[in-house]
Amino acid sequence: MHCSSPDPAIHSTRARFLTALCLGVALFAAACGAKPSDAAKTAPAKVDNPEKETDLATITLTAEAEKRLGIEYADTAFTNVARSLTISGEIVPTADAIAQVSSPMAGTLVPGDSGTAIGTPVRKGQAVFRLQPYLAPERGLVTQLERDVESAETRIAAAKVRLARAEQLVRDKAGPQKAVDQAREELALAETDARAAREKLTKIKAAPAAADVILPIAAPRDGVLVAVHVAAGQTVANSAVLFEVSDLSTVWVRVPVYVGDIDGVDRSSSARIGELGDSPGSPTRSARPVSAPPTANASASTADLYYALSNGDGRLRPGERVAVILALKSSEESLVVPWSAVLHDINGGTWVYENTAPQVFVRRPVEVRDVVDRVAVLARGPAPGTRIVTTGAAELFSTEFGAGK
Repeated sequence: MHCSSPDPAIHSTRARFLTALCLGVALFAAACGAKPSDAAKTAPAKVDNPEKETDLATITLTAEAEKRLGIEYADTAFTNVARSLTISGEIVPTADAIAQVSSPMAGTLVPGDSGTAIGTPVRKGQAVFRLQPYLAPERGLVTQLERDVESAETRIAAAKVRLARAEQLVRDKAGPQKAVDQAREELALAETDARAAREKLTKIKAAPAAADVILPIAAPRDGVLVAVHVAAGQTVANSAVLFEVSDLSTVWVRVPVYVGDIDGVDRSSSARIGELGDSPGSPTRSARPVSAPPTANASASTADLYYALSNGDGRLRPGERVAVILALKSSEESLVVPWSAVLHDINGGTWVYENTAPQVFVRRPVEVRDVVDRVAVLARGPAPGTRIVTTGAAELFSTEFGAGK
């Protein structure tokens, strides 16, 4: 058997194939072990020319501009400030706010000087209704009328006897005609009286007599009608409740305080009343402490304190919720600044201006915890001893944002 040698061309092809295969494997291994590219290292966000917030709120004035704006200063400081407790309270009527008005006697109601719709304001002495009373027949009155009828009938009988005697004397020509005329007049009068007495007795027995007077049923105080139990034209009994008037010129604020905190409340101090959600420094009204029936809520572990609040404008209504700031007996060291130094931006943020160098001012954020006697108590702010602007801060604020000149 003859065996031929391999073809050199085939060897060359195989060599090239093996070389390409090895090169491909090497490139794949290099790609798997390669380090991340520069593109993979790029951050998701980039800020060019970053600056601090304080650098964006720096104002430099000339000496003349500072004098023209009337800039005044004060230093931040720690001081002893009475602590306070802010909780929710409820507006309730006072103990004597509601007055009931009853009918003084039986009768028929007629309209008064005001409307009777619930919510109608009334003044003290204003007639809400008028009453035409009924006078029930009394036993003594009926007896008296019966005696009047009997007396009139007796006078009639006596007048008839005198008239018959006088007529007989005239016929016998023993008496004057004048006596006959007088006897007839007496008989006529007696009959008239008897007829009137009988009619009165019949009426008083049939039904009560309507009085000739109409009594006004007036509001006992200024206020509003909160309940009306009758209507005009209705017949009412004696002592029937007609309507109720509520005086809300003064209301109470019921404040539920956790029993663990109630001993710390200064009960002799007035409370400050504001709107729910008010920011520190918003206007408040003063409410004085009052003695009221003791109330509490066992499920909430609270006991109620009561404060009297003037409500002359009638804006507050029973059941309305308000914010109540109670003074506590304890005090604490807190960072304070004059309230005039604090500014508010459109987002509700609070700021002060720090005087960092002559005629140089930097706007600093602060967090106001409370405002007491025109002093802002800060939860966060510049360090004690920092010089801040107290007068002219609003002018600096407008200058910073382009409104000032």
